Amino acid sequence: MKKVLFVCTGNTCRSSMAEGLFKKILKDRGMEGKIQVDSCGIAAVAGMPASPQALKVMEDHGVDLSAHRAKPLSEELLKADLILTMTKSHKDYIVNKFPYTKGRVFVLSEFTDDKGDEGGDIADPYGGDEETYRQVAEILKEKLEKVLEKLQKELDKA
Repeated sequence: MKKVLFVCTGNTCRSSMAEGLFKKILKDRGMEGKIQVDSCGIAAVAGMPASPQALKVMEDHGVDLSAHRAKPLSEELLKADLILTMTKSHKDYIVNKFPYTKGRVFVLSEFTDDKGDEGGDIADPYGGDEETYRQVAEILKEKLEKVLEKLQKELDKA
C-alpha cells in the first residue's frame, strides 16, 4: 500500500484539511484501501485539534475533522512513499534535516505541476476568517484531484 504524508507548520489547518479531503476523494472513488494518508506539522504541538475554521469548512465538504489531533513531524511518519508539503520552506526543511527523504518530498504544487500565485506555496490560513479557509480548501481539493490522477497511473502500472 502506498503511503502519502501531508506536511505544514502546525497540522491544524492545511495538512489536516489535505488529509481529510484526500481520504474523502479516495473513499468517493472506492480507493480507500489502496493509499494510506496521514499528516503532520514541522512545528506542531502534539494533540492540538484542527482549527475551528478548518472544522467548519471541512464539514461543508463532507469531511469530519473533529477527531483530528496534530502530530509533529517524525522519522516514523517520514517513511511515507510520498511527502507533500504546503510550502517550499517545508520541503527544504525536511530535505535538509532528513536527506534520505530526497526524491520523495515535493511541494504539493510542484508535484501537481501548478505554481499558482504564491510561487507554488499554499498560503497558511491560520488566524484568517472562514472565507480564507474556504479558498485554501478549494485550492487543496483541486490539487489533490491531480495528485490522485498521478498516483492512479503509478498504481495501474504496478
